[in-house]
Amino acid sequence: MATIDVSVLQQLNLDWLLHPIISSDFFCSHWEKQPLFVARGDADYFSSLPGLDSVDELITSTYGSAARTPTDVRIIRSDQRGKPSELEPHLHGNGTPDIQDIYRAYQEGYSIVINGIHLRSAVIANLSRNLEGVLHHRVGANMYLTPRRGQGFAPHADTHDVFILQLHGVKHWHVGTPSNDLPLAGTAKESFEFIKHSEFTLNPGDVLYLPRGFPHEAVTSHSSSLHLTVGIYAYRWVDFMTEAVAAAADDSMKLRGALPPGFLDGPFETEHISDILESFVDAIRHGALAEQAKARLSDKLFRDAKAVGSGHFRSLDSVSDLNLDSLVFRTPSLFCKVRSNSSETRIGFATNFVSGPLFLESAFNFIAGRHRFAVRDIPGSLGAQEKIDLVNRLVGEGLLQIQP
Repeated sequence: MATIDVSVLQQLNLDWLLHPIISSDFFCSHWEKQPLFVARGDADYFSSLPGLDSVDELITSTYGSAARTPTDVRIIRSDQRGKPSELEPHLHGNGTPDIQDIYRAYQEGYSIVINGIHLRSAVIANLSRNLEGVLHHRVGANMYLTPRRGQGFAPHADTHDVFILQLHGVKHWHVGTPSNDLPLAGTAKESFEFIKHSEFTLNPGDVLYLPRGFPHEAVTSHSSSLHLTVGIYAYRWVDFMTEAVAAAADDSMKLRGALPPGFLDGPFETEHISDILESFVDAIRHGALAEQAKARLSDKLFRDAKAVGSGHFRSLDSVSDLNLDSLVFRTPSLFCKVRSNSSETRIGFATNFVSGPLFLESAFNFIAGRHRFAVRDIPGSLGAQEKIDLVNRLVGEGLLQIQP
């Protein structure tokens, strides 16, 4: 298998996704506000992503692993009245799906949904990480293949923002008016009156952004359709406040105390609640608690594992040849962050981190701020061998790779 050009991976970012729209304009006018449709007239724009010819492999590789869940692949369709029907994928004894059974369902008008593509495809995982590096919100992706004159899902509203990338064929999207602005997970209405607000026809290379809460449906006509839905699972202010309260509870016995016995039978003492809230607000104003809440959200972001890229074993084979002139690089999509306290500093990335004494902080900040550098360029008080040893460690842990 050919290795993926690093420049291609670096290209898979928000600016590339929105082009020619500028990301600052997107955040100002569309983010959490209204849909954005980018019609490019460039059928090859998403050629670096898996396409129609990759679907068979992605279906079979999704199954047959310990990570498989019953919803990894879904086979679903909706009739003209919006009534859905879903088939359970038939599995062979070794856990792999009966692909011929899926082919037959597709010919009968069923859409094929492959969930969690960012766990299976290195390219889509890189796109997801690049978006996380800009947005600092969790990102995942699903793939949808719908036969001609088909519809997978009835009108519905998501509780996360989505970018819809049209990879093959044509799909017609009907978008409605939200009945609940920025809904939280679990609050989307099962049934509602779908009032069409706007319509978009996506051709290969086009992208559509839908903020959470906008009801929508999608249908095909004369051609089949393959699209990738990139979901943005935003951390909301309620999530930040939840983490802040949890962090405050580490130092506040008032927050850790039990509610009074029989509390459901009578009113709370509002004075006691006000006292707790006042202490919490004071802690937030001092700033340290807000930083702790951010750190907790950061940890959650790093723990969200994805498929890894390719070529790292080649770097591991080359560590014995490391010297001051060696060029090393960090895959553009590998978001990392430096965090320090009074006793140590650490650089966190993916689901891993490397920690060390505080004198490594400037070296870690340098590494986190660059995608490519020579070993000798690492700043700080480190000697030549110490720089080589540090890079050796970061290659071994999966952060850096050695330029051939």
